[in-house]
Amino acid sequence: MRHLLAAFSFVCAAVLLFAGQVPVHAAGKPGTVLVTGASQGHGLAFAEDFAARGWRVIATARTPAKADELQALAKKYPKLTIEKLDITNFKQVDALAAKHKGTPIDVLNLNGAINSFRVGVEAFGPLDPARLNEILTTNVTAQLHLAEAFLEHVAASDQKKIVAMSAVGGSITNVKSTTAPAYRASKAALNMIMRAYGEQVKARGVAVLVIAPGTVDVHNYMALTDISQVPERYRRQIELRVLAPRSAIGNMIDLIDKLSVSDIDKFHQWDGKVLPW
Repeated sequence: MRHLLAAFSFVCAAVLLFAGQVPVHAAGKPGTVLVTGASQGHGLAFAEDFAARGWRVIATARTPAKADELQALAKKYPKLTIEKLDITNFKQVDALAAKHKGTPIDVLNLNGAINSFRVGVEAFGPLDPARLNEILTTNVTAQLHLAEAFLEHVAASDQKKIVAMSAVGGSITNVKSTTAPAYRASKAALNMIMRAYGEQVKARGVAVLVIAPGTVDVHNYMALTDISQVPERYRRQIELRVLAPRSAIGNMIDLIDKLSVSDIDKFHQWDGKVLPW
């Protein structure tokens, strides 16, 4: 009887698979991920957590020789390789895509960006046009170019996901501040262009997803009993309880695994909450 039940279950699973009612890949099954901006911050944390889960990780950095923490991860995880990439150098992007031609990439994880909250907040009065263009080029144009350059790699994979890291500040509905208008505008534009691109490629089974990671405590500052020595920006976020825990990176990997083409019309936060566009 046990053998008959097992055979029946197998046949049912096969029927559902060919009917398109279950995902082709097993939940949580390690694949190949390309992580941009992996020298620090969220990108570095994503590279580490994907590698720890057994994924093959292609981690990019503008200057690999100076990316000490990333180099240490490459020594720890044999399936993690580092590629030199300036995401705003479109010839470099195309060359990297050509180098990996024929390599299925299950998840294209787009992290590299200018976050003016970290490197100098811009403001109205007047807003520097050159700075605005720099932020838009990096945070919008470069992200789309990466998505298009690696589309065939993603389409050839089992999981078929392009994941753009946006920001809560990109929500037009939730605007309550004039701080960092160029950064906010870039994330709103990223949301729109990725949402539209998702419509373009969904027929190929590719899911283009947008996630707001918040600021993740990648250094585990919140685990300290004395936060007086924590950098002021992080200390303030801890006090306001708006700093996402280090575990948020793993939460997002789990979220990415669960989402599919049917979710491309949603803007998710790191914890799975759906945000207004």
